[in-house]
Parts: sequence; structure tokens; C-alpha cells
Amino acid sequence: MSDEVFEAISHPLRIKILKLLAKKPRSFSELKRELGIESSGKLDFHLKKLRNLITMDEEGKYILTKEGYAALQAIYTIKKYGWQKRAYFINLAAYIAFNTVAAIANFTLWLITVLPLSTAWMVYYTYKSIAKRKIFKAM
Repeated sequence: MSDEVFEAISHPLRIKILKLLAKKPRSFSELKRELGIESSGKLDFHLKKLRNLITMDEEGKYILTKEGYAALQAIYTIKKYGWQKRAYFINLAAYIAFNTVAAIANFTLWLITVLPLSTAWMVYYTYKSIAKRKIFKAM
């Protein structure tokens, strides 16, 4: 995706516009009403930012272009996998912190119980995250 597309989908209102248009074509006034926008200038500004992702049909209603559908799919993918990556890294940080504190507090207990159990969990969680959920695959 180009920088221009990322700029276009970087605003929540523009994402809402794309989602609405994915459901059905809408006129300027329908978009304005459904989005709760009072200023025509504001809606016009955001529609211009989406110029490569939307177009008008023969009835004068806005519709998504092929690129618009692709951008919307990218938004859904980022939303889906973004939280999973964050959860993985939070889990990894917790593993490191927990093991550090446990090792300092009681090295023998840590070595015999905490380290094997927490490592088994991290191996399982890593497997689920990478092999099953594919959170680190190229998008």
C-alpha cells in the first residue's frame, strides 16, 4: 500500500465512510446524515482524502473502488492481528519479568518449578501465535 492510502485510512471518520460504502452506495447527503456530520465542507474534505478508494456510480452515489475494498480489508486485517501481536509481546514481557523476580526470590524453587512451567507455557503460546494464528506472517 502506498503512503497516500495509509494517509487516507488513518482517520476514523474515513474508515467509517469506507465501511458504510462497503454495505451499499450512498449519496453525499446520505453519508452526511448517517455519519452525523453537520458541515458539508468537513465531509467533502474527507471524501477528497479517499479519492483513490471511492468513486461515483452512474446514479451519482459514492461506491468503493477495487482499491477501496483492498484498503478496507487491510483495516480489518490490521485490527485482527494487531491485538494478537500486542498480546504476544505483553505475554513475553511478563514471562521475562516473572522469571527474573522468581529467580531472585528463590533460585532453587525457580529452577525446579517456575522456569519449566513458564517456559512450557511460552513455547505453547508461541506455537499457537505463530503456527496457528500466523500473527507474524507477511501481510
